[in-house]
This record gives sequence, structure tokens and C-alpha cells, in this order.
Amino acid sequence: MNKKILYQSDSSLRLDIFLKTKFPEFSRSKIQKLIKNGSFIVDGSIVKPSHVLTDVAEIIFNNIPIEENCKLISEKMDLNILYEDDDIIAINKKPGIVVHPGIGNYSGTLLNGILYHCENLSTINQDRPGIIHRLDKETSGLILVAKNDNSHYYISEQFANREVVKVYKAIVWGNINADGEIEGYLERNPNNRLVFRLSNSKGKFSSTNYSPEFSNEFPITLLNVFPKTGRTHQIRAHLSFINHPIINDDMYYNGKYNANSFHQKYSCEINNILKVIKRVALHSYKLTFKHPTKKKLMTLKAPIPKDLLDVIKRLELMNE
Repeated sequence: MNKKILYQSDSSLRLDIFLKTKFPEFSRSKIQKLIKNGSFIVDGSIVKPSHVLTDVAEIIFNNIPIEENCKLISEKMDLNILYEDDDIIAINKKPGIVVHPGIGNYSGTLLNGILYHCENLSTINQDRPGIIHRLDKETSGLILVAKNDNSHYYISEQFANREVVKVYKAIVWGNINADGEIEGYLERNPNNRLVFRLSNSKGKFSSTNYSPEFSNEFPITLLNVFPKTGRTHQIRAHLSFINHPIINDDMYYNGKYNANSFHQKYSCEINNILKVIKRVALHSYKLTFKHPTKKKLMTLKAPIPKDLLDVIKRLELMNE
């Protein structure tokens, strides 16, 4: 979920100067760099650090990395641990939890809880020790954490070489009754740097396969999603590109679907589903990878959370 800052004043002020007052832990040059990279969006547009704020302005940002000298804190947290040994720990992340600290999120993240639980974590990235890969805030499910540098390198290489088999569960708008594949280059949207879009030639190559869990006529589908690459927002951007955005994904919602978009006979049940699930309907369900010291393939699964499970049961009943 994006975070917002509201500028409201009778006087005028440069954007970089205003943001420095809001984030004193950042140098002004760092803030200027973030503005140039599109990390701060002013009234829906990318602007220069010298942009002058007047009257009222809305500034949007999301999960900007913390400064290197910002101290990470440990916090006692109820972690749903699926597997743990001397090398790795696998956690079933709850929806609504940010994976690691960032600007505006110095505490309450999954990493804060992991730091409390684990004596040792990999040190390859000092800003987020142990974190091999990430999940978006509202995405639930399985995430791997490395307890030492050897494990971090070993599993990271598998991710980079596309050797890790990933399976997600997604509940999307529209009816999908056939398997499919989405490929293309993901680049940041120049009009909103927080969002990615598919391109024929620019950005990083991305590839996703998908398969419906079962076929039906109801205009909401449960998909098994198999991302072959691991780009930021890949699944969300890909499914939006084929006009089947994930339920409640406001960032990638294309405005096409709502309860009134379909035949009246579906409206009541669609509204019931939207009452059950209040976040992006995406779950990291299963990972298959080679263990860093045992050198054997292992598969871990994260049980589907109640909100998604309730929707899935409704979809199954309509399929009978």
C-alpha cells in the first residue's frame, strides 16, 4: 500500500527541502536522488527536486530502502515458522506485513521479528540481513531467510538461475479456462514509478505461466501461477496486462471489472467475495529448491490463509 504525505501551506517550498524536514535521517542529496528516480510522486506526476510546492500537494511513496547507517532493531513477533535448521528459516508471512524496514517502516516488519528470533543471519546485505527474496506487503505466504552467507549465496544463485520452482495462488477478475504464458520486458511506468508495465524491448525480461485450478463460468478465477523469473511486481503486472488483474490490487487494477460488470446473477456472490477478502488476493504457496548443505531438493508449502480459503471454497461450490 502506498504511503502519502500531504503538503498544505500558504507559502511555497521546494520539494527536496520539504522532504528533508520529513525524513531527517536522509541527506538532501539522497532525497534529491530518490526524487529523480521517481520514488516520490507529486500529485500523480514525477517532478524535479526543485519542484515548488504551493497550497496543497499530495506526495506518494512506497517502501524506500533505509539508510545504511540506520540501526535495525529486533522486535518480539509471532512468526509462523514452517521450517528451520542451522542454514535457513522458512516463514509463512501474514498479509499486511512489510518484509524489511524502509522509509516510514522502521519497525513492525518481518525482518524485525526475525532479528529477535535468530542469533545469526547472513550479512551479504547489511540493510536487510538474511533476506534472500521478498514478497509485497499484502502478499501472504512462504518466504526463505538465510542464516549464513553460504546459504544466502547458494539459494540466491538458484533464484538467479531460475532453478527455484515457485507456485503462487492468485484470485483474479474474469473467467480463465485455459493455461497460458505471459512474457515480456518489465519497466517502470514513466507516469508512476511505483508501477511496472510490460514492454516489447525495454526493462528486464520476465516470464510467467498460469493455470486455472478448475474451470467454471463464474467471472472470478483461482489461478496457480508459476513465475519463471522474479521481477518486482511481476505476477501483478503480468495478470493486469492480460486484463485479469488480481482481486483488490488497486495499483494494477485497470478499471474494467467490478460487481456490476457482469450478469446480474453473479453480482450478489461477487459482492460477498469482496466482503471476505480485503487485500491483494495473492499467496506464495510453494517453493522447491536445493538445500545449501544437504544438497538435496526440498519442497516447502505455506497453508492458504483463511481469507483466500473462504473465497476458494465459494468458487468450488459454484463449480459443482
